[in-house]
Amino acid sequence: MKLATIPAADAPVPQGPGDEAQKRAIADAVWTDLLWLMPTGRTVTVTVRDGRVAVALGPPEPTPEVLAH
Repeated sequence: MKLATIPAADAPVPQGPGDEAQKRAIADAVWTDLLWLMPTGRTVTVTVRDGRVAVALGPPEPTPEVLAH
């Protein structure tokens, strides 16, 4: 498998006709293989660069307040 090169941070990223297909393939892989691991009600950010993967979890949704009668 050929790895894509990552442009320098300040370089403009060209969008080619294959980019949409590649994004769809990545989204499909996340949907089928990773989504079940994600916590519900939280944003999950996955960043991949130079073969390293970073995952950040957003804050949990606030717990609904239960009123006592």
